[in-house]
Amino acid sequence: MDPLFFTGTCNFWINIVKPLSRWPYLTRTIAFIAWAGLVGACATISTGSHYDETNNFGLYKTFSWIDENPYINDVSAIRVDPLTQSKIQNAIQNQLEQKGYSFLEDRANADFVLAYTVGTRESIRISSYPTGYRGTWGWHVGGSHYYVHEYTQHSYTEGTLSIDIFDGNTKKPVWHGWAEKSITESDRKDPSSVIKEGVAKLLESFPR
Repeated sequence: MDPLFFTGTCNFWINIVKPLSRWPYLTRTIAFIAWAGLVGACATISTGSHYDETNNFGLYKTFSWIDENPYINDVSAIRVDPLTQSKIQNAIQNQLEQKGYSFLEDRANADFVLAYTVGTRESIRISSYPTGYRGTWGWHVGGSHYYVHEYTQHSYTEGTLSIDIFDGNTKKPVWHGWAEKSITESDRKDPSSVIKEGVAKLLESFPR
């Protein structure tokens, strides 16, 4: 959340709402509008991505999963139940197919393969990808990155879905994207809609 947003909210409260305290009903109305705006801002999905600018994404026609289980997990990750994993994978596959790519069961013949992770607030996680997929990107807060060997370090915020895409021939990483959202109680009860929305926004930046 932009700090200027909170500064502006505080100034709004001090300069406008407080002087109107002599009119309780109007004050409550303005206060509710300000609160609703703050809640709405917290509930939005933010996305970001990095990619290899030397890679020719226009050659990609087919895709597959990096492994039988494309959810990269370790001891520090969120425990995602199989049903939710299935919803995430279906959303990713459907979105890529809508963008014109064809899914292949045989990952060995796919132009690119992908994996995904789900992060926790301020957790630093080390993920090991399947053997052969080396030289993965390590991403730091702020957008800087470094090159590592087979292991990737991520710093995540609560409610973060991250997708890593690898070239099918070189097995090197070519794109990394993420979507973040403050998870609500309704999201926890039925994550389907937020998963679809998050995946759609996340993959908007995947180059063609």
